[in-house]
Amino acid sequence: MNRDNNCSAGIAVISFLTGTVIGAGIALLVAPRTGEETREILKGYGDDLREKGGKIPGNIKHSAEHAIDRGKDMIEQGRQLISRGTEMVSHGKEYLDEKKQTLSSAIEAGKEAMKQEKEKLSAASEE
Repeated sequence: MNRDNNCSAGIAVISFLTGTVIGAGIALLVAPRTGEETREILKGYGDDLREKGGKIPGNIKHSAEHAIDRGKDMIEQGRQLISRGTEMVSHGKEYLDEKKQTLSSAIEAGKEAMKQEKEKLSAASEE
């Protein structure tokens, strides 16, 4: 949202300056004045335009610096998320290995118990 506001502000300044120049041109064409008066008016418009135009690079530079800082913050957040995700995967692998070992032990114990039970039944049936 902030990025949109920065872009809108830049567009508004450029639109304002463009409107000023167009309006001044129309005013000069329509208004009956002497050449000296017209030159004075043009000089005034030129000074205003120069003053307002001088502020644009500062605004653009500020917006660019803000965007760069925001990008750096987002990159750092991404790195932190990746680090956290990697840590969670590692813990998950450890947990699964532990449960796999427990399950393998339980299966081996079950096989051993079944073997012993079979032997008991075989011995009982032979008698």
